[in-house]
Amino acid sequence: MTFARDAAQVTSGAGPWQAVPMTQEAGWYDDPQDNSNLRYWDGVQWTNHTSPKQRPGREQAYGGQSGGAGQGWQQQPGAGQGAGQQGAPGQQSGYGQDQQGGYGQGQQNPYAGQTGQQPYQQGQQQGDWGTPMPGGGYSGAYGGATTPDGQPLSGWWMRLLARIIDGIVTGIVFTLIGFTLITPDLLDNIVAYFEDMMEAAESGQQFSGVLPPEITRDAVVLGLAVGVMSLVYEVLMLKFFGATLGKLATGLRVRLRDQPGPLSWGAAGIRGAIWSGPGLLGGIRIIGTLASLFTILNGLWPLWDNNKQAIHDKVAKTNVVKRKP
Repeated sequence: MTFARDAAQVTSGAGPWQAVPMTQEAGWYDDPQDNSNLRYWDGVQWTNHTSPKQRPGREQAYGGQSGGAGQGWQQQPGAGQGAGQQGAPGQQSGYGQDQQGGYGQGQQNPYAGQTGQQPYQQGQQQGDWGTPMPGGGYSGAYGGATTPDGQPLSGWWMRLLARIIDGIVTGIVFTLIGFTLITPDLLDNIVAYFEDMMEAAESGQQFSGVLPPEITRDAVVLGLAVGVMSLVYEVLMLKFFGATLGKLATGLRVRLRDQPGPLSWGAAGIRGAIWSGPGLLGGIRIIGTLASLFTILNGLWPLWDNNKQAIHDKVAKTNVVKRKP
């Protein structure tokens, strides 16, 4: 369907639109009721979704002649936008001849399918971001949870995937560092312990099964060392990159909930300490068990939280968001 009326009605805003059979691509077009807005055409009819046009002198400009007489309306790149898209050659886009607000005499209605007008495009990707609203930024077109300024939040499964990647990478690297530099005798002592166990079993002797004190001591030291390295890794990555390796690999970033930009040392430290700190208590029996339960609860918290925040997010006032396209 499309709509048409004469030039006087277009300028004055009077008179009803007439339905005319057509096939027109869905998208954002000049609002037939208000030249200062764009309205979304869903391919069948006009919807109630509108958006203001860009402010003159910054995001939009007229090429060629003063006032835009006879020239197509174009978007210029601006803050939070991709490159603008110029209207089709020879086509007016809501601005008539001689600086008139309506459409000039004899000019075709740009909503009619015969003109071939293309919908206004925004320099954003589709998919997770939804239908982009003209004017840049993160509009209400995104259907999921967002930060107060509209940046989409990460889902729980992507956060879990990022943590799995981090766990694999840091577990291998930090354990190798620990065995090599911090507790170089631990691996040899473990091997000797199992050899004694096998010899006792083959000879029929009774084996106590109690770990030698040097193994217990080195295991505690190794656990503390890995915990400290994990904490330092978390804080430094958040401060300088806004994400750990796992989040970088999955397209996620960590930012303050109320404002974009890099994290402060305080926010990165608080967030890292609450997430990695309980791992330092793993060697203490009862406290270590409680710390492990807290870590599990912390990781699951975004599943039911309205702001998709874990406990360490709430304390540090952060959110895990999808990276800007």
